[in-house]
Amino acid sequence: MKSAVRLLLVTILFAAAAAAAAPIEAWLVSGPAPVALPAFHDEDPGKVALADLLDFPARDVARLRPREGVDGWRRAATADGATTLASGGAAEAWLFTYVEASRWVEPTLELEGKHPLKVWLDGEPLALTDKDGLRTATLKLEPGLRRLAVRTLRDTALSEPWTLKAALSLEADAPSPAFVAPLVPTVVPTRPTDIRDELDAPKATALAVSPDGELVALSLAAHAPDGKRETWLEVRRVKDGSLLFDRRGAAAPAQLAWLPDGKAYSYVSESDGKSTVWVHDLATGATRPALRDIEHFGSYAWNPDGRSLVHAYGVEAEADERQVKRLRAIEDRWPGWRDRSYLVETTWPGGASRRLTAGAVSAEGWSFSPDGACLLFSRTWPDPLARPYARAVWSELNLADLSVDVVLEDRWADNVAYGPDRNTLLVTGSPSAFDGLGNTLPAGVTPNDYGGQLYLYDRGAGKATPLTRDLDTVVQGAVWHRDGRIVAEVLDGQYVRLMSGTREGTWRALDAGVEVVGDWDAAERGKVVVCTGTGAVTPQRVTVVPLDGKSRLLVAPGAEHFADVTFGRVEPFATTLADGTLLDGLVYYPRDYVPGREYPAIVFYYGGTSPITRDFGTRYPKNVWTGQGYFVYVPNPSGAVGYGQEFAARHVNDWGRRTAGEVIEGTQAFLSAFPDVDPARLGCIGASYGGFLTLYLIEQTDMFRAAVSHAGISNISSYWAEGYWGYSYGGRALADSFPWNAPELYVEQSPLYHADRITTPLLLLHGADDTNVPPGESDGMYIALTMLGKEVEYVQVEGQNHHILDHDRRIVWNDTILAWFARELRDDPGWWNALYPEGAGK
Repeated sequence: MKSAVRLLLVTILFAAAAAAAAPIEAWLVSGPAPVALPAFHDEDPGKVALADLLDFPARDVARLRPREGVDGWRRAATADGATTLASGGAAEAWLFTYVEASRWVEPTLELEGKHPLKVWLDGEPLALTDKDGLRTATLKLEPGLRRLAVRTLRDTALSEPWTLKAALSLEADAPSPAFVAPLVPTVVPTRPTDIRDELDAPKATALAVSPDGELVALSLAAHAPDGKRETWLEVRRVKDGSLLFDRRGAAAPAQLAWLPDGKAYSYVSESDGKSTVWVHDLATGATRPALRDIEHFGSYAWNPDGRSLVHAYGVEAEADERQVKRLRAIEDRWPGWRDRSYLVETTWPGGASRRLTAGAVSAEGWSFSPDGACLLFSRTWPDPLARPYARAVWSELNLADLSVDVVLEDRWADNVAYGPDRNTLLVTGSPSAFDGLGNTLPAGVTPNDYGGQLYLYDRGAGKATPLTRDLDTVVQGAVWHRDGRIVAEVLDGQYVRLMSGTREGTWRALDAGVEVVGDWDAAERGKVVVCTGTGAVTPQRVTVVPLDGKSRLLVAPGAEHFADVTFGRVEPFATTLADGTLLDGLVYYPRDYVPGREYPAIVFYYGGTSPITRDFGTRYPKNVWTGQGYFVYVPNPSGAVGYGQEFAARHVNDWGRRTAGEVIEGTQAFLSAFPDVDPARLGCIGASYGGFLTLYLIEQTDMFRAAVSHAGISNISSYWAEGYWGYSYGGRALADSFPWNAPELYVEQSPLYHADRITTPLLLLHGADDTNVPPGESDGMYIALTMLGKEVEYVQVEGQNHHILDHDRRIVWNDTILAWFARELRDDPGWWNALYPEGAGK
């Protein structure tokens, strides 16, 4: 039946085996419109001929995405690829088409016509070769919807008609599925998403809600087509999302905050390494500095009394002139570990400052008491003799006399904040905090101490009360609202939610209007939260979340950017494994999914302590993959938090023993449930711990035809010793297991020691400056597989750490992954060869 479907779909514009030129007959046209040469055009120097007008930027071609019937664009009358433009004198016209490429292709664009013209591809001008009126250019098209624009001028000195004939020719240098045209010109702008959408679309990067909940300040950013980052600030009314005002063209606004009276807000700008805190008064419109040109600026907060603000600033440690360094602690390997951060209070509006803290250890995680009389902060010391290898002490600073009282010492407490008064503290910590008060596991089972719990701590009684112990969710942040409720951000399997709770430990989910909550802020006095968030196929939204009621959309920053983008559908996919474990997961369908066709698939996992949530985009943008015709299966195997403590505890000392089998069994169930997935074209990818899992997986199975490991751990011992946080991550993931007492774990679970088992073609990726998982982890695996004669590629990204954050390098890194899967899963090496041509030093 599938072959019959394919036969019916073979009637396409470009047959896969054809190399003849195919005419472009899908054009939008704007014009013709009269054109005149500028005044004094015949003076020399500065003389201008008609063709010279083509170099004047008459339109913003980089942003041009026309629609039929909008702004004067109409469908051109084209016959056999020729479009005739009528005009009685000198004139200009624009022609525009979208070209949908199903794979990497290098077609030749052919243009016939005597009149002057200029051509742009995706906003960049093309260099044309002109021979006897036939102008040609070789295009390099990535998969997706490309934009081809032509500007042409009628030269009255020419006798030939003002006609443009266009065609694309394509050599059949790579196979395409019978039902997929390699190239399809179209006037319809509907398209799949690509990596530039994830990087360039407008997003809210920070927000702050006014104390009364009436206004919200938003910091936003986007990348322009030329790659430059644009930032701006908006203030909107919470009740209807209307814009009160925006501020553009200034330095990037960061660290938004409202003054306690709600009449002004503040933000930080940076210039030449110095930071200034600006205060904008809503009533007068005046903006003035509260702090100016502070070096090594950290964070700041306003005193609830409104009469001062406190900020942190850093002091760099002096380097040894001998250029030697005797380590003081394991952490002393980290650059900047010896630097210190101190607190300073500055009056407002007076500007008088005083030093609040000093000493050998930084004051961190600080916040004001509700009455503004005190500061709560932590100081942390290394402690290599007991997990988690650090000792944190929380103290209270009296701002009247700068006296200090120790409030709490607990190595498993992550954050401590004031509750409704100075005696009641809201503590976020692991299940092991307060001597295991939040732990629900049987004796002898080590909890996953990345699983955040919430506690109330009574200072007077010295007693803690667990608030979330019986929930499967984990707490990622919480605030005490003035009306007596607690607002918490929780990780709940695939979702990140907001919840409202009481000091008695009763909880209910708030309707946030998104699947994965990002940044959020609760109004101090108003009963409202504003948050950013996304969904599996929903770009970022900013929503208003009443503490009692339904959410509503405030603004969708990227709505215009994504107006023409469509996505495949996403479904939950949970399967019960042989041992009774319920393996949660997601399935992303190809955007062009048609039942009965066969598709390749990518299995994406992490396998470490965190689940993969339903975020839009991220560093591993599933919708980009599905836009290129892949199914994507995302399992969340044992060890992930957000599914209860017993499930999460399986992460401790596992290192693939259980999780690899679950991914394999889950993938088998996925293949059984989705018969349109071709099991012979199955790829897998993971990063960091997921990169480790990739390496471990392909030593256990040959079910994958291609694999990708970004920053994967190949040798647990070297990662534990050389990664900046290897030993501290080991304090939770390798609890009480060390190379000297558990050599079987460090050796048998390390993929490097079993590299000879690998038969799957493997792509290794690594940031060359990775301090988390050092590049040596990929180096070792590359050396081993190369010496074993295995199929392996290794791409390092220069100047990047654990995450590839640079805009342009991230595009190349993303394209490398897609090109690898195209090469291995589609037998289409064109894109890979274009990125990394043999013998070109790449």
